[in-house]
Amino acid sequence: MWRPILLFVAMSCWAVGALAQAPCTLRVTDNEVAVPGATVWLDGRPVGATNAFGEYTWSEGAGRIRIQALGYDGVEVNGSAGCETGIQVISLTPTTFALGGATVVGSMSPTRLKESPIRTAVLSGSSLNAVHAQDLVESLDFTTGVRETVGCGVCGTNSVQLNGMEGVYSLVLIDGVPLLGGLASAYALDGIPLSMIQQVEVIQGPASARFGSQAVGGVINVVLSPLHAGDAFSRVLLDGHGRVQASGSAVWGKEGALWQAGLDGIHFQRRVDDNGDGFTDAPNMNRVVTTLRHQRRSDRRQMRMTARLFGEERFGGDTAFQEVDRGTTNVYGERIDLLRSEWTWGSSPLKGQGWTFQGGGAFHRQESTYGTTVFNAQEWTANVDAFHSGWSWAEGQHVRGGASLLWDVYADETPASSDMNVWVPALYGEYAGEAGTWSWIHGLRLERPSDQNLVVAPRINVKWAPHPLWDLRLNSGRGYRRVHLFTEEHAALDGSREVLLAEGGLNPESSWNANLNLTRTLGSDRWTGTVSLQAFGTLFTDRIYADFDSLPNAIVYRNIEGLGWNRGISGDVWMNGSEGWQAAFGATWLRSELFESGSLSGKGDPVEFAPRWTTNLKLGQSRSAWGWNLTAQTVGRMAVPYYDASFTDVSEPYSLMHVSVNRSLVTAGGSRHTLTAGVQNVTNATQQNPLLGTEDPFGEDFDASRVYGPLEGRRVFLEWTWRLEGR
Repeated sequence: MWRPILLFVAMSCWAVGALAQAPCTLRVTDNEVAVPGATVWLDGRPVGATNAFGEYTWSEGAGRIRIQALGYDGVEVNGSAGCETGIQVISLTPTTFALGGATVVGSMSPTRLKESPIRTAVLSGSSLNAVHAQDLVESLDFTTGVRETVGCGVCGTNSVQLNGMEGVYSLVLIDGVPLLGGLASAYALDGIPLSMIQQVEVIQGPASARFGSQAVGGVINVVLSPLHAGDAFSRVLLDGHGRVQASGSAVWGKEGALWQAGLDGIHFQRRVDDNGDGFTDAPNMNRVVTTLRHQRRSDRRQMRMTARLFGEERFGGDTAFQEVDRGTTNVYGERIDLLRSEWTWGSSPLKGQGWTFQGGGAFHRQESTYGTTVFNAQEWTANVDAFHSGWSWAEGQHVRGGASLLWDVYADETPASSDMNVWVPALYGEYAGEAGTWSWIHGLRLERPSDQNLVVAPRINVKWAPHPLWDLRLNSGRGYRRVHLFTEEHAALDGSREVLLAEGGLNPESSWNANLNLTRTLGSDRWTGTVSLQAFGTLFTDRIYADFDSLPNAIVYRNIEGLGWNRGISGDVWMNGSEGWQAAFGATWLRSELFESGSLSGKGDPVEFAPRWTTNLKLGQSRSAWGWNLTAQTVGRMAVPYYDASFTDVSEPYSLMHVSVNRSLVTAGGSRHTLTAGVQNVTNATQQNPLLGTEDPFGEDFDASRVYGPLEGRRVFLEWTWRLEGR
């Protein structure tokens, strides 16, 4: 009698358990298209990621599910509700406060990353923070095709190189607004607190048709995080070389009118000389950057304003240098005092239809001494853009257009003719369309600088998507660069090299660029990823070249008589998986050469500081209470300026690695404390003989222009962060 009853009870319990554990498919969208690669968290722990179709199947039972994806607000739902049919649809809201200039990137209208014909790499703020770098430039150094270059081995001036092209070929944007001017390539990315960055969008390829002169090699668009009332953040980092860095920010106001104030500072005064050459391995500095942001939204429009004030004192040189030695022949040192301020603003229609107005400005003042050489520079820039979201005469066919005006005033005390006062009006437009598996954005820019003739810059961007998992993109266009001779980034003022201009001055530089990219999306319900292959090339005429070798102890700025050819191939693999792990690997093969004969058939002269190959690796895991990260790169041989017969003019390859582990604690009030410990430059890789002729730094044999690798050796660091989310 009891057996049938027990059997019935057992079957009932099994049925209830099976019902509770019935699989449910989460379908994550942004109300229009699927969102692949979204991380799925259950009760505070990562359990998986959506596949290429934005779906994730789970049978974990009831609980609180949180969906997080780059560029969207996180969403929490009850996992036991909404799945009666076996499918639970979750809609995400984009967080990017678009101003239209380059959000997701390069078009005059915001475009989803996967749908854009323009090949764009998007780096999340969390992946940049995982490097635990001093500034954004150092974080970007571990991205395929992006490399930090140091222009001065004593003072430490740096810039970002895209696909082997110097910093002057890269344009920096803040929320889609260009930061123009010769000094922006060296300083615009310094001092942006990483805690304020939502993502960084990188175009490696021609963008002059949209943004003008400085966008020959590509664009770096820093997208700041959207503001939410009550958000707060603080960070303190200490390292084994005595560097102290602290930053903090807070958001206040009503949701329709929010303010954020941020502060970032670095104090580093220890004179490290591990290579024993008597000179500092890394420049000492005191830096303070203040940031003020405002975000306002009405029924029809949205507005954003950002202002930054950047102050820095920097020193590099003989470890015995004192302030009284500045500008004298007593002890060699390079001292730089600079003050820089930047402003960006924009107003765009809330629903994306209508006129967008945006602009920016910068003031830069620099007082420097390089040994006995005095270098004082000052620059004012201001620019304004106005463009329309477009007009359509048929479904999928759009024409957009706009105009811009730039004013650039620059003056310094170098012997080169670098002063300028230029007005640059421009008209630009683009035609965007789609037909079946094809989509395109073609653009044209007409620019008439006050000191040059009319410049015409077209571009073609085509995408073919024969399958939802495959994308093929071709981006091509004309690049051009106005002459803007800012010599500090070429280490010309250390007292040993004279700055010379070719007879007759410099002509504007012109180039034709092309990128071909193939992307494959892949994954399962436990992980998602992409594989990307790219071939790129740039052919220059009248290339402006800093010639270190034609004359000893001088840099001759001249237009090459023949052709310049920069080309290469690169590949990327990105993966995100369950249990919070991430992995990325990339490699680049590069050749950058000058062909003075005008023919590409002969042997070219290699361009300095363009490595023949690089690789990058990122591995990490982020759980609710702990995590770890590893970032590494290898850099191949590259040409360096000739010194004398006893030193080769080709660098040595090197490898660089950073590792860290972290532990997090969430308090009862909802704030998160994270303690991170790690080691930077684990392999202790440092360049041998970065400075030459240090026994007589005031003589003609002193040379600080051959820096190609790390100068600081291994060092431990400890970092504490605190974050409070207001919602």
